[in-house]
Amino acid sequence: SRGLGDVYKRQYVEMYGLPSYNEIDPTILIGITYSILFGFMFGDAGQGLCLLIGGFLLYKFKKMRLAGIISCCGFFSTIFGFMFGSIFGFEDIIEPLWIRPIDHMTTLPFLGKLNTVFIVAVAFGMFLIIVAMILHIINAARSKDIESTWFDPNGVAGLIFYIAVVVTIVLFMTGNPLPGGIVMGIMFGVPLLLIFLKEPLTRMIEKRADKMETGPGMYIVQGFFEMFETLLSYFSNTISFIRIGAFAVSHAAIMEVVLQLAGAESGNPNWFGVIFGNLFVCGFEGLIVGIQVLRLEYYEMFSRFYKGTGRE
Repeated sequence: SRGLGDVYKRQYVEMYGLPSYNEIDPTILIGITYSILFGFMFGDAGQGLCLLIGGFLLYKFKKMRLAGIISCCGFFSTIFGFMFGSIFGFEDIIEPLWIRPIDHMTTLPFLGKLNTVFIVAVAFGMFLIIVAMILHIINAARSKDIESTWFDPNGVAGLIFYIAVVVTIVLFMTGNPLPGGIVMGIMFGVPLLLIFLKEPLTRMIEKRADKMETGPGMYIVQGFFEMFETLLSYFSNTISFIRIGAFAVSHAAIMEVVLQLAGAESGNPNWFGVIFGNLFVCGFEGLIVGIQVLRLEYYEMFSRFYKGTGRE
């Protein structure tokens, strides 16, 4: 595990920036979440096993850091392959331990029927965003930055607002009664007001005598647009995680096409076509999924809590 941690740190954390003394080292976080997200998006027991073995051999004998990450991701791909009941694209050989992504639907209030993996992906994304906010608060507290700790969109105020939104959505989707209007107004309004007034509140707490750079009118206009951008980012960042479920579904769909072209449905498949199709999907789609997961790590998580301004 120490070797894999070093691989993730050298390959992905250093590429973004090393942690400074007052920052949490995100290596463990990216190692766990990257592997799980990759496995979910590329769930195939057969192809995952190929990535696991091939990556391990390249890492062992060629000392390729990226191969070590591929091997770890292949392990989780194998696990999710059994959960999805997929092995080399065939979905009628083993029974899924959980669901088949391509056809399992869930009915939700207001939204109707949605693919289950989409719902799970967004829910997991909400969890990761909350974790990133908590890490931001810890880093800001270590730096003794009052504004970032309490009034930042990723600080305590932002965390309370986002958790309130998540709780409200969960209650609505599960058919439970929502809190009263006054309670919801406090849940949503107070954190947003604190974010809006972060500069004057910070000056008051720190007992600073310097004046604001802009007048009250300009501050209100600027704060309004910043608040709009903040709310939009909460929504867009959360919805962005739907790509996890989309790739899980698309992987099953692509392999279904590959097997159709290879004549597997007729009962007399062209095994050369099956092998070539699996190799192509394993390489091409594996590359795309790897890039997309790294995008989620950097943009949706690291940007919330991690600066990476340290030196080796």
